[in-house]
Amino acid sequence: MVQNTSPIQQVQQQPEEGLTFRKLLSIIRRHWIAIVAFLVVGTAGGFIWSRLERPAYTSTGTMLVSYDGNTSVSTEYTFSNYISETYVKVIKEDKVMDKVAEKTGIKSSILKSNTSVNAKSLMIEVTYTDTDKAKAKEICQTIIETTQEVANTVDEADKPVYHLLYDNLKVFSSASNGRAVSHTTRDIAIGIGAGAAVAFLYVVVRELLDNKFRSKDDIERLLNLPVLAGIPEYHFEDEEKGGK
Repeated sequence: MVQNTSPIQQVQQQPEEGLTFRKLLSIIRRHWIAIVAFLVVGTAGGFIWSRLERPAYTSTGTMLVSYDGNTSVSTEYTFSNYISETYVKVIKEDKVMDKVAEKTGIKSSILKSNTSVNAKSLMIEVTYTDTDKAKAKEICQTIIETTQEVANTVDEADKPVYHLLYDNLKVFSSASNGRAVSHTTRDIAIGIGAGAAVAFLYVVVRELLDNKFRSKDDIERLLNLPVLAGIPEYHFEDEEKGGK
C-alpha cells in the first residue's frame, strides 16, 4: 500500500539546514562593507594608540654560571647548566625581589611583572622594562647585583647558606642602556581583533533582526508552504537606458 504525502508534509519532513558555507558567503557578501569598515577602524585605532601610549624601554644584563668543583670539564658544565635553570627561578623569587623593592622603592609585584629572565646554556639574561630608560638600566643592574648577593649569603659562622648557588654566579655584562620598545605590531593586532569582534556582533544582530525572505527555501522552511511558482526579476532594455 502506497501512502501519498502532501507537499506540505514533505516540507515538514525535511530537516532544517544549518549554516552552510554557501549561506556564510551570502551573509558576508551582504555585509562586506560594514565588515571592512570595522576592520579598517580597528586597524587605525590600534596604530593611533601605539603612537599615543607612553614609550617603553628595556635594559638587559647577563650573568654567567660557573661551577668549580675540581672535577672534569664535562661534569662541571653539566652541573653549571643545571644550576642555571635554578637561577632563572631564584631571580624572580620574593627573596630577591623584596630586597630589590627595598632598594628601589618599587613594589615587588611590579618588579616581577616587568622582569623577564631567560637561560641560554650557561648565560642568564635579565631584562627589565620601564617607561624611563635610565630607570630601566638602574633597576636591571640592581636585580643582577641583588641576585648575586642572595646567592652568596652566609650565616653567622661565615658558611654559605645556599651551598649549590654560592660563588657560582658571575656578572658577565652589566645592564645596558635602555632601548626603546615598539608595540605597534601588537597594538595593530589588538585593533584588528577588536574590529573583527565588533563586526561579528554587528552581523549577528543584523541577521537576527532580518525578517526578509531571501529565497524560496526560506518560505518553505518558515511557513511550511510549498512554492509552486515564482516571478523572475527582469530588466527591460529601455528601462535600463532610462526610458519608460
